[in-house]
Amino acid sequence: MLEGPDTRPEPTTVEALQAALDRERERAREVDHRAKNSLQLVSSLLLLQGRRSAAPETQRAMKAMHQRVGAVAAVHREILDAPDSDRFNLTAFIREHVSTLARAQGGGAVVHLDLAPVEVSAAQACPMALMVNELAQNALTHGAATGRPAEVTVRLEPVGGGFALTVQDEGPGLPPGSADGGFGLFMTRLLTQQLGADVAWKDAQPGLQVVVTVP
Repeated sequence: MLEGPDTRPEPTTVEALQAALDRERERAREVDHRAKNSLQLVSSLLLLQGRRSAAPETQRAMKAMHQRVGAVAAVHREILDAPDSDRFNLTAFIREHVSTLARAQGGGAVVHLDLAPVEVSAAQACPMALMVNELAQNALTHGAATGRPAEVTVRLEPVGGGFALTVQDEGPGLPPGSADGGFGLFMTRLLTQQLGADVAWKDAQPGLQVVVTVP
């Protein structure tokens, strides 16, 4: 049976470009999905390795790395599920991640959140997530050093054209000379440089206050 000529209209240039764009977006979502699954696997392996070790120092290091990888995985999950993959809801991330850290800390840790709505670009998402993780975990750890349950305040507020993140605990404060060492402080400085931000440590009496200002 002979078929007649195909009379369907040829796709316009705009339609062809839109179809190509949709395919690229789908590929990007698939890559993000695989990256998220890979990060979750690495996070689980780190946690498992830490639990199998008998050395407390190794356990602490593995737990810290597990939390860092978990923070990055959460970024990929949020971007994957967001309607606009170019923006990252920093406020929602802080609320969820810091609460998760406090539950993992145990011991009745209390977290006070004062968070204004702030979004950052996808490029800033991972370094900001790691920054939040480092500062919050440090505050929870040192806030409990006095023997009382840790009490931590996290504030996020607009400043000029950017925003400021403040994390404060009620622990013993930063010992003299300790601002020059420690992997957590090294990470904080490195992330601050990557973000083009400023960081300030302040003796809050009691405790330590860290303010990161991102332009």
